[in-house]
Amino acid sequence: MKRIFIAGDAYSRDFFELPLDHDEELSLRPSLEVASYHVARFALIMRDDGLRGLGIMPGDALLISDFSTEPIHNRPVLIRQEGQFLVRIAADVNPVECLFTTTRAEDEPLLLPSENIRITGVVSGIISLTGHDIGQ
Repeated sequence: MKRIFIAGDAYSRDFFELPLDHDEELSLRPSLEVASYHVARFALIMRDDGLRGLGIMPGDALLISDFSTEPIHNRPVLIRQEGQFLVRIAADVNPVECLFTTTRAEDEPLLLPSENIRITGVVSGIISLTGHDIGQ
């Protein structure tokens, strides 16, 4: 078993801030104990239901891995735009523009110019936190 630190909360509808670019040490944050085969760098707690259609419920922990080692097409990814973050499904990513969606029909797809965004991670695992031990 190994510990994955929880970097903060995640949303699929509104951009949010994360302490990833600041001096705050992730090791000072709460953590999850996960199987040793997980390659996640950190975890985020999903706070809305925009990815419910993928089985990701509010309160679930998203294990975030380096996107360069995982496929991203049609997978939830962590997007950074101008210092703000968002978790969405990478529907179409190309050198010109990127299309990100949720599983809710009422949520508008997000089309962003490729030069304005950076995919900083991919969801490589989901942990339901019901009955799960969160350490300090």
